[in-house]
Amino acid sequence: MVEQFAVRGWPVVRLGSSSLTFDVLPEFGAAITSLRRTADGLELLHQTPWGLPTRGIPQLSATAEVQRYDVDPGGWQSIFPNGGDTVTVEGADQGFDGEARISPFDIEELTDTQIRMSTRLRRSPVEMTKIITIADDTVTVAETVRNVGVDDRDVMWGSTVQFGPPLIGKDAEVECGTALVHPDATILYDSDYDDVMPWPRTPGRSSVINLRYLPEPGSENRMAYLTDLAETRATITNRLIDCSVNLDWDADPWPYLWYNLEAGGTDGHPWFGTGYFLALTPSSSWPAHGLHDARRISASALRLPAGGELTARLSLQVGPAGSNG
Repeated sequence: MVEQFAVRGWPVVRLGSSSLTFDVLPEFGAAITSLRRTADGLELLHQTPWGLPTRGIPQLSATAEVQRYDVDPGGWQSIFPNGGDTVTVEGADQGFDGEARISPFDIEELTDTQIRMSTRLRRSPVEMTKIITIADDTVTVAETVRNVGVDDRDVMWGSTVQFGPPLIGKDAEVECGTALVHPDATILYDSDYDDVMPWPRTPGRSSVINLRYLPEPGSENRMAYLTDLAETRATITNRLIDCSVNLDWDADPWPYLWYNLEAGGTDGHPWFGTGYFLALTPSSSWPAHGLHDARRISASALRLPAGGELTARLSLQVGPAGSNG
């Protein structure tokens, strides 16, 4: 099934199977902004309250982080060539979460089960191809980045999926298997990135918290980085709605997982105490504070050689609670 329509001036392509339906915006980072069970229309992704910006409207001046949220529709997005806080590389601001997130992609091929798109970044000498495939109960995003410059480049690269209610809630359980958990030292000021614990534990503001179980809205936010994963898989299960979402991705070049729960703990911009979603981000690097911190703190910046290319894959499978992919 293929449908094409527009939302606020942006072209949207909808692909679907008997199990799942998703919407992708080729000219807005090739982001997936909606992913639903076909049978009952249950939305799995978090969507921001303000949604897509109307195409072509004037934007207020702002910092890179504020601009990022001004145009953030939520959903499933590419993170490249920077992750988190903006940095300057060779004279160019790389943007919060990188340029690819909002780059216009051209459709190269469209069928009932697949859409293939490509773009050329402006602030990096990189061509990016994105192929999204749907097969029954599974959506797969495969990305290829190609360095068309004359020098090797250090980058951060990931694919972030924001899950929202009703999948996310106090009845949901997150499982990531064996891993080490690093807290975010910019959120917990009395902790260090080296305060490592085994999954699912990590320091909280007042005590150790369990990342497997989610708190009710209005609770403490959580940000952590999973390393040394025994396998690159993660599962969210909510028995109340009989739903299990399984993520499976390529360990090379994405050996890490960012775990970011907005639980209502942000009183100011952009959530004003009302945000509630879980973002899981398979990534090449950590922490989520820009390329320079990835170099300095974890030595995890990804080298993209001149003339070389790399490919990464993330698959998302949806089934009933109790299924494990």
